This record gives sequence, structure tokens and C-alpha cells, in this order.
Amino acid sequence: MSNLMDKKLLLEEMNAAQVKNVVNTNSIAFIVLGSCENHGDHLPFGSDSIFPSNLAKIILENISKNNPSSDHNYLILPVMPYGVSIHHNDFQMTLSLKFSTMISVIEDVLDSLAKNEIKKVLIINGHDGNIAPIEVASRNLKDKYSDMVIACLESWWVLVGQKNKNIFNIWNGLGHGGEAETSAMMTIRPDLVDIKSAPEQIIPNLPGDDIRLYWKFSELTRTGATGAPKEASVQKGQEIINILERVVLDFINKMNHSNWKYGVSTNNLE
Repeated sequence: MSNLMDKKLLLEEMNAAQVKNVVNTNSIAFIVLGSCENHGDHLPFGSDSIFPSNLAKIILENISKNNPSSDHNYLILPVMPYGVSIHHNDFQMTLSLKFSTMISVIEDVLDSLAKNEIKKVLIINGHDGNIAPIEVASRNLKDKYSDMVIACLESWWVLVGQKNKNIFNIWNGLGHGGEAETSAMMTIRPDLVDIKSAPEQIIPNLPGDDIRLYWKFSELTRTGATGAPKEASVQKGQEIINILERVVLDFINKMNHSNWKYGVSTNNLE
């Protein structure tokens, strides 16, 4: 990813002079949110951070390569490696934030961006427990800064199975450390995947999708994982990345075309 590294799009690697030259009101900030929790004996605790952070880099590498003269600048903020994981607390070394803490962290980051006149934000989320805090924080900041645009890729692990129903063999790829997540990690960081230690297929016995149950993860599995991780493959992982790339790039291209206006704010655009 030499182009990405050369352009210094990772905020934590930039110095003050580089920030001054790159960051402005046309900047689009990527916020990557993850978690630290058991993903079975075959995946690392940081899977929910590792995959989305690498996905963000791949997407921006694509943008840098195909749109070198774009009027917009792109910036990946330091990855948030903790999330709301209280439903995983029965498993060893779950490091969880409270909902109120997570909401405050996201609000504070968004507020900091707004105060720096960065008001185009795309959140790349890697963990289900973060979805509710993201919405609360985003709605609060949208109320505070009406001209701020906050978008979110909430649950990539659901989206990929919806976009291509032929990728996965079991349960549309769903599961914590399941077919989709294991495939994604096999493609991004194969050195961190121990597929030989993956548990057997575990599809929780749930009454359906129409009514939501607020379960603890220990009620669904004793291994820290669900789904069918042994069905995972690098090929499936690459297709996951391709799908997510297309989805995010299509969104960014459409938003750039309208100068990040939408709804009634586009009525005066030519």
C-alpha cells in the first residue's frame, strides 16, 4: 500500500506540518471502531478492529489510485480497539466499555472533528455491540452540528451475505468468528488465523428474526464463537472485501458528486 503510506492518510503517523498540508474543510474522516473479546480459539481478540482498519486502508488505497486529483482529502483516525462487549463478559479477557462511555467517546471524537471544521465522517464499525452507541452519539452530534454528515457501515458481516447470497455455505456466513469473519481475517491477516483450532459449527437455537432477544453470548455458545468457521476460505474473504469496497466507494463517489449534500439540500444543485 505504498500510495496510501506516501500520502500519509493515517493521522497517528502524521506530524503537524503534514496535518496542516492535508487536513482542511474538504477532508473526509474515517472512524474505525472495534472491540477486544474472545473470537474462539482460531481468531485473535482484536478481529473486530483488525479487519475494519485494514478495509479502510484498502478503500483509501483504491481512491488514491483511481482518483489522484480528487478535491477531497481522506483521513483515517486512530482505531478504537475497545467497544461495548458486556454481552461477552462471561469469557476471559473481555475488555468492555460501558454504553455511556462508548457514546461519550464517539461524541467527543465527532465533536473534535467538527471543531476542526471536518464535517464529513464515515464510521467503519467492526462490532455489533457498538451499533447502538454509534446511533445515539451520531444523532446527538447531528443535532448539535446540523451541517455535519455522519454515515456508518454498521454491520458488514450482515451486509455481505445480503449482497451476494451465493458466497457462504452456512447461515449466510453469520456468526461470531464464523464463516464470514474467519474468511475476512484469513484474507487480511492469515498469520493470525489458526483454522485447525476452529470449533465445529454452532448455530444458536433462536426463535426467529422477527422478535429480538437480548442474549448474553454465553447463552449461545461455550466456545466464544458461533457459525461455521471451518467453511471459511481466502476466496470468500476476498469476495467480502470486494463487496464492501464497492459499497463504500459507491457511497463516497455519490456523496462527492453532490458535495456531501443529500435530501432537500440537493434541490439547488445543478
